[in-house]
Amino acid sequence: MGKLSQLLGIANNLADSFVSVTNIEFLCHIEYLPIEKTKLFEIDLLKETITPEELSSDKVKKVIQNYKDWFLSEIKKLKIELADIEKVSIKVAYKPGKTFARYYTCNVTIRAMGKDYTKKTLSSYS
Repeated sequence: MGKLSQLLGIANNLADSFVSVTNIEFLCHIEYLPIEKTKLFEIDLLKETITPEELSSDKVKKVIQNYKDWFLSEIKKLKIELADIEKVSIKVAYKPGKTFARYYTCNVTIRAMGKDYTKKTLSSYS
């Protein structure tokens, strides 16, 4: 078993990356969907699902798969067994600004061995 305390760093990197410019194509895709469906959505990274289900598309599935692959490589480097990870949840809130700005809040929670490792990131673009 690796150092589970390092999951907090993985959660932080995942949250930062998910609402960063490196994922702008996905974020732009979400912005063009109905706001009532995108103002808050949740991704279960291990199950590769998104809620609400109406947001699921080939583009979304590819992004989820890429982040899952990254996550699996990170826990492997830390010698953490996948069996120790119960859930990886990514919750994103999207709010269009009054002008051209767009605001995102991303909460990532990694549940491992009965403990939650959670990080929250705020981001905005104009």
